[in-house]
Amino acid sequence: MVQSSQAQPRQKSSTAGNWAWHLATCKKPTIGAINGLAYGGGALMSSIFDMRIGCERSSFRYIAVTYGLINSTWTLPLIVGWPIAKELLFTGRVIKAEEALRIGLLNKLVPSPELLHSAIEMGKEIAANDTGTVQVIKDIMNRHIGMSLREMMLNELETISQSLPTPNPEKNFRNFLERSGDK
Repeated sequence: MVQSSQAQPRQKSSTAGNWAWHLATCKKPTIGAINGLAYGGGALMSSIFDMRIGCERSSFRYIAVTYGLINSTWTLPLIVGWPIAKELLFTGRVIKAEEALRIGLLNKLVPSPELLHSAIEMGKEIAANDTGTVQVIKDIMNRHIGMSLREMMLNELETISQSLPTPNPEKNFRNFLERSGDK
């Protein structure tokens, strides 16, 4: 265990990460509508969501380092990459909405009056798809973390053969034609 030279080792907290783990591994996709400051625990929670939509008032700050704690090391690098995650976690600086979009911390940036509507619309788009398949995709992607490219491919193929029913080409093709006729 790494210790700060200024503090005594902290006791492990079995409950501190439970909510974060539960949110990260929730079967259903999660969408965060970030309307304001997401600092400290709010930044951690934001980085756990599957997708994040923000507005001009959105800003993030990973402040744990400023008071001798650690968080978001298991979430943030997966979103923004290792070099940027290190910068944000080491400095504790503020990330404004435009930068958050540019570095991938936000999926989408909309005007504040459209924020909730935009998040709901994304949820509806997801909900229009096969629920079981969406949940399997989320599970596969979570399990892929740390695997090689080949392991990811094999994991996907194995999951498809074990978890998903054989698609009905006639039904799926009919649905595709009905949707494409709407445009």
